[in-house]
Amino acid sequence: MNKKIFIILICIIVLIIAVIIGFSRIKEEDDSANYENYNIYNEEETNMDNNAIITEKLQDVVIQGVVELHHNGFIYIFNGQHFGEYGFEMEEYTRSNIDDKNQKCIDFFTSEEYDTSYIEEGDLLICTGDLTKYSIGNDDFDTKDNSIIVLKSDDFEKMKQETIKGERTAVVTVGEYFDSNGEIYLKYEISEKGYKLPFVLKFNIKEDNAKVLGNLKKGEKVKVQYKDSNVSLEQLTINSIEAY
Repeated sequence: MNKKIFIILICIIVLIIAVIIGFSRIKEEDDSANYENYNIYNEEETNMDNNAIITEKLQDVVIQGVVELHHNGFIYIFNGQHFGEYGFEMEEYTRSNIDDKNQKCIDFFTSEEYDTSYIEEGDLLICTGDLTKYSIGNDDFDTKDNSIIVLKSDDFEKMKQETIKGERTAVVTVGEYFDSNGEIYLKYEISEKGYKLPFVLKFNIKEDNAKVLGNLKKGEKVKVQYKDSNVSLEQLTINSIEAY
């Protein structure tokens, strides 16, 4: 290879490197601009929420709810369960934002103390403090200096299984019933340590070929027999259901 060709190749390589570097800088500038726009948008959304009208302030109340999110300095508890298009809201639960101030947390069963790193998505929280309700957006809850009681999701699942097997007592009512397609939500209410701990299971009576006795109406107490109570909650099927 002669000297002239070698110099040309070097120039081509330098040109390619320069193009790559230039493209990278342009992309970084675009990403930076997008990030700034994202922050501005979120700041506007936050300001909108902060400007929402306060409709009610409740002091020294006890609320409970299932943890949906726990990150970025806040804990969000949900007032329902996810069941596809219908969903199911619990009147005993509250939807609210809680500031993560590294509060003291107490395990529901063991009474051992932790900080808020103990809280995970799916856990049930019982909190005491002040509730602020807004006209739009989510409500806020201030735990003040009070500890947060944490019922771990695994422990709650165990309680549900024990209830289905008859090892733990609970009041069972019809949460919702859709006669057109046979879907029914059964609401179980466990009482433990002075707290009401409800949970809901969803079934399709028609698909289960279940025997139905009485008139199934929302709020009606029922007796339920399952075909096999030793399976997981997701695999349960109803053998018979009786309203009384």
